[in-house]
Amino acid sequence: MNTCSSSAGRRRTLLLLAGVAAWPVLCAQTQTPLVAFPFYSGEQALQGLYGQHLPPLARAFEAEAGALVTAARTHCSTPSSADVLRSAWRKALLAWQALASPALGPVIERRSQRQIDFWPPRSPLLKKALAQAPRTLADMERIGTPAKGFPAMEMLLVGPSDPAHCPYLVLIAEGIAAEATALRSGFESLATRDWTTDEDAARAAFAEWINQWLGGLERLRWMQIEQPVQRARTAGDKRAPAFARQSMADNTAEWRAQWQALRAQARLKPEQVSQPPQPGQGLIPIEALLMGKGHIALAGRWGQALDAAEAAIGLLPSTPSQDELMALSKTLKGVTTLYQAEVAAALDVPLGFSDADGD
Repeated sequence: MNTCSSSAGRRRTLLLLAGVAAWPVLCAQTQTPLVAFPFYSGEQALQGLYGQHLPPLARAFEAEAGALVTAARTHCSTPSSADVLRSAWRKALLAWQALASPALGPVIERRSQRQIDFWPPRSPLLKKALAQAPRTLADMERIGTPAKGFPAMEMLLVGPSDPAHCPYLVLIAEGIAAEATALRSGFESLATRDWTTDEDAARAAFAEWINQWLGGLERLRWMQIEQPVQRARTAGDKRAPAFARQSMADNTAEWRAQWQALRAQARLKPEQVSQPPQPGQGLIPIEALLMGKGHIALAGRWGQALDAAEAAIGLLPSTPSQDELMALSKTLKGVTTLYQAEVAAALDVPLGFSDADGD
């Protein structure tokens, strides 16, 4: 018995009986239908994204931001705990990138990337902020964003601890935690939204997701990896690239976190190849949307491009050379090119740029 064709036939029959449009995945051995993917509407994709995928990430970021506040306060009472504070900073940073890659919904509306992750930080502004000695979060509203958030905290954590910085460190952590709470509330509100009640809003939100996914990838590929290398090379004085984080290990860890967040929204999980995601039960990634619309060959090439990027990032050492980073950017560019040339069009979404693409 041909197991490829028999299993496909059973699934296709069930889908057709349920009145669901279905497209086949081809069996690698026989090129016969193996699994039939249902057609997914934009509303179903949004429900999976905002209803089930993003809220847990927002809660995780809020939890890590709360732990960062605790670590900052402990550090101020027990300065020997600086390593604990640095670890809490890294965990909160990675949880933030898991939520904000790509920037969607409340992250865009609140301009959260600018509020808590503006880079590069400005050392003169940070010194001025420290001299002002703010006491409350209300006082921090008068401080410029380049002197707050993750980058400013990292600057204060580099080198020997200075007890005089403690009150400001706590306020930075509290500001990050306040933003995390606001984002969690915003995403939980979206989780209950019925996207079927407003077709225009759903269409706009779906287009925003597809555009912002590309924006998130290019923020990673170009702004955070390739551009700093290119600037250092054109400077001509053998200067080191100015990446977002001062530790190269922190940069590579953050890049991996961003990529994993982007990949989760783009690629089917291995188990979903034989059991396609069902509406209302979780995230429906971009690859599944392509399959559901019948773009089987394109979905295959899309998966291969994502897998090539996954392998390249996985092989990246914690302290990569400039040549290794440029090679990684080239691999990621392959994903960008395919997305711009074919994937977005297959999903019936025009690509464009807006002030939501990142700060």
